Amino acid sequence: MNRLSALFLGTMLTLGGASGSLAQAIVGVAFVDGKRVDLYDNGTWDFSEQGDLTCQKIAAKLSFCGNPLKWKPARVPNAEVSAAFSMDDRNYGMVVYEAVGAKEGMSPALLQSVALEYAAEAAGVSVSHIPVYGIEPSEVSGHATETLYYGASFEGMNIIYANTPIVGDHDTAQLITYTLAEQIDDAFKARHMAFLDDFKANFWEDSE
Repeated sequence: MNRLSALFLGTMLTLGGASGSLAQAIVGVAFVDGKRVDLYDNGTWDFSEQGDLTCQKIAAKLSFCGNPLKWKPARVPNAEVSAAFSMDDRNYGMVVYEAVGAKEGMSPALLQSVALEYAAEAAGVSVSHIPVYGIEPSEVSGHATETLYYGASFEGMNIIYANTPIVGDHDTAQLITYTLAEQIDDAFKARHMAFLDDFKANFWEDSE
């Protein structure tokens, strides 16, 4: 993991610190009678709903199904980060999953506000000094959401972020990519949209 990745992941604060005990992270996989079983960090297990071995299951209702040679799995820095990826020495991705959702008061607007506050805190500036490049419509697993684009500087390095929250009744995830750059460009946005396409989420099945 290079300096950019270590710096960002070491200073990235998330809501996971408050509710990390509620998240169900997968710590192992087993097979029973030929069926895949996911083992969770809280001692429970269930049969995988997404048994395709080409997918990396991040939580019970969230999987990454992208090309592992493009977005290579990386070591997560702490329990608050559910999955981490690297494309190259300038482009990274991460997932923050929480087993809380709209029924518990979570919303995209809340997550966006918190993301900006934590970026400001980590950068040592006020929120008003965090450049926001816009909020644009996005889609994950056929459900509409939006992506917040913003930037910050850490130890003299300029970093651009794209943060897409997805919120179900009892599940929340932030799908994040970030890059070492001074200005946002269309190529970064395109990479982030492609990153979103690599996810399968079933957060909304209970309400449909």
